[in-house]
Amino acid sequence: MKTFDPRKVIVMVGLSGSGKSYVASRLSQKFGYKLLRSDEIRKKLAGLKPNQSAKSDFGKGIYTEKMTQKVYKTMVEEAKKIISEGGKVILDATFLKRWQRELVLRNFPSAVFIWVYAPEEEIVKRLKNRKDDVSDADISIYKRQKEIFEPPSELLITFVIQSEEWEKLTQFLERGIH
Repeated sequence: MKTFDPRKVIVMVGLSGSGKSYVASRLSQKFGYKLLRSDEIRKKLAGLKPNQSAKSDFGKGIYTEKMTQKVYKTMVEEAKKIISEGGKVILDATFLKRWQRELVLRNFPSAVFIWVYAPEEEIVKRLKNRKDDVSDADISIYKRQKEIFEPPSELLITFVIQSEEWEKLTQFLERGIH
């Protein structure tokens, strides 16, 4: 029986503005991953266009806990379909809460988690300059995320990088863990 290659499922973790989507996009382009973005899934489920603004206070509008649960479940279901068809996938979301990461682990026990971080001043600059982005996160959302973030202590293997260090993942993704 062939064992599951952990490089088939990559999970991005981090606060808004940290560079998760930048890293996910680079890895997707370089290695041919299908990219599933929670922001796009959320807007599709809400009947909105990807770049249509749905800004609201933290936990309100299309960002309620109920909608967030639906988004993460949908993302995992779409990932299962991609894997069953022989593909590989990157899940691009904040994964702020332990339950969100555990949902992935229940379905993909050897998924690779990449925690992307950046200094706060860099995040604030990025969020202030963000335009025409699928994400509605702004500085107030970032600050609330920071308050509720549950660091991924439950994960066995987590790469922790700044967004500009994404190429450090190349060797692992090309050859695996040795």
